[in-house]
Amino acid sequence: MAGPRTPLLKPREYFASRTRPLGTKRALAVVALVTLVVAAATGGILVTFTQQLDQQVSVDNPAHAPEWMCENYEAGGPFADMDAPAGCDSSVPEQLDERLGDLVWDEISWVPWAMLVGVPLFWLFEGAMLHLGTSLVGGEGGFAESLTVAAWGMVPSAARAVALAGYLAYALPRIDLPSTPEAAVTAMQSALSGFGLVSGVVVVVTVAWATYVRTYGMARARDLDVESAAVVTVGLSLVGLLFELV
Repeated sequence: MAGPRTPLLKPREYFASRTRPLGTKRALAVVALVTLVVAAATGGILVTFTQQLDQQVSVDNPAHAPEWMCENYEAGGPFADMDAPAGCDSSVPEQLDERLGDLVWDEISWVPWAMLVGVPLFWLFEGAMLHLGTSLVGGEGGFAESLTVAAWGMVPSAARAVALAGYLAYALPRIDLPSTPEAAVTAMQSALSGFGLVSGVVVVVTVAWATYVRTYGMARARDLDVESAAVVTVGLSLVGLLFELV
C-alpha cells in the first residue's frame, strides 16, 4: 500500500516510504506555497487591524508651503517680483484630517511584501540549523535533504498564520472603539491582550506539530535514530519557542 502523500499527519510512515536522497523539487513547491500563504495572511491581519481605526487625526499638509518660504515672495522679500508658490495661498490649509488607519497602513504596508523574501531566507536558515545540529549527533546526508525536511516543517507556520488571521477577522470588528485616536489605540491594545493568549496556544501547538514532522524527517534524511534526531529538533524548537513567547 502506498504511503501518505505528505508527512504532515503521519511523518514516520511518509518518510519511511521515501528512498534517499529525499527529492527537493516538491520541497521547493512547498516553500513557495508557504511563502504566499504567510504573506497573504500577514497582509490580511494588517488590513483587518487598520480597517478598525476610523478615527481622524491632523497631519501636516504637504501642499502647504512653510511660512519662511512664503515671506521671500512678500513685499521687500528677495523674490517679491515673482509669483509665490501655490502652497503659500491662504486657501491651502496647514494641516489636513486623515484617517488613522490609512496612516498606520502607510507605515506597515511593506511587511507582507517582506515576507516574500523573509520566508525563503528563514527556510534556508532553518535547514542549515537542522543540518548542523544533526551533524553534531552523527548525521550523514546532503544539505538538500535537510532543506527538504525544513520545507515540510514550515507548513504548520502557514497554518498558524491563517488561523490567527481568521481569529482577528472575527474578533476585531466586534470591538467598539472610542472616537479619539489615543483612546482607540488603548482599547485596541486591551483587546489584543486576549489575542495574545490565543496566539500563545496556537504557537505552542504549531511548534509541536512542526517538531513532530522534523524529527522523523531528519531521522530519515540524516540516517539517524529517532531519539538522536529528536535531541536536535526539540532543542531547536525550544529555542525558537523561547523567542516567540518572550
